Amino acid sequence: MQAIISSLDQVAEALRPEYVERSDGKFVLKLEGDHPATATAVGDANTKITELTGKVDEFRGTNTQLLKGIGEDTIEAALAKIATLKGVDPAEYEALKLKAAELKQKGVTKPEDFAAIIATEVGKVTTALNARIDASEQKTASANAALATEKLRGTLTAAGIKASVAESAIGDFVTRATGTFKVVDGKVVAVNPETGVPLFSQKTAGQPLSPEEYAEGLQKTAPHFFKSSEGADLSGSGPNPNEFTGKTVTEAEMGDHIEDIAKGKVNVPVPWAT
Repeated sequence: MQAIISSLDQVAEALRPEYVERSDGKFVLKLEGDHPATATAVGDANTKITELTGKVDEFRGTNTQLLKGIGEDTIEAALAKIATLKGVDPAEYEALKLKAAELKQKGVTKPEDFAAIIATEVGKVTTALNARIDASEQKTASANAALATEKLRGTLTAAGIKASVAESAIGDFVTRATGTFKVVDGKVVAVNPETGVPLFSQKTAGQPLSPEEYAEGLQKTAPHFFKSSEGADLSGSGPNPNEFTGKTVTEAEMGDHIEDIAKGKVNVPVPWAT
């Protein structure tokens, strides 16, 4: 006999009272107690259900631990956090944490702290560098000043010797001449000690006054600087090539008599050589 039939017409009329209709319209055989196959199936099902229930409980416990480990309460929140960690290298992250701890020990807790530390360190280096630059510039200035002084004294000494200044008077001559001559842009030039205006030659119009011409001019105003043998010639025993003849002009009139000055027709006072 079939346990389940779709219609009572499938069995003999005498057997039809042994079937009952189910809610789905099919007919099942009436039995006393459970059918052996059904009991086995139910037992297997209960065993599987127990097994699956255990796995579900285990899975639920695992999920709870994972959520706590991630620091979230729901699967959705945990998945969102995991998405933000995609591509993060754990080893690199640990290295960065160690570096952050080191920086914190040095007082760096935020970006501006780091910038402040850098600024401080750069400031120290800059201060030291500026000090070295200042010291170097001072040494250079001192060296340049010393070089200019030596150049001036050497030039004036050579001019004095050429003009026959006595050896014993060279020092005094150089000291006197340094009141008129200066080193400007590496060149020895003559300037009015009171006004700073450049001084020009009385022999050649437009040309600066040279140390040699200055020395020659002192032969009249300071003859004691020169050797006696030549000093005698300055007393009147012979013509003096440095003498000027003709009209004497003032410093203000020099511009109007440039040609006469160049030709030696007029006399020009030399106040800076006194």
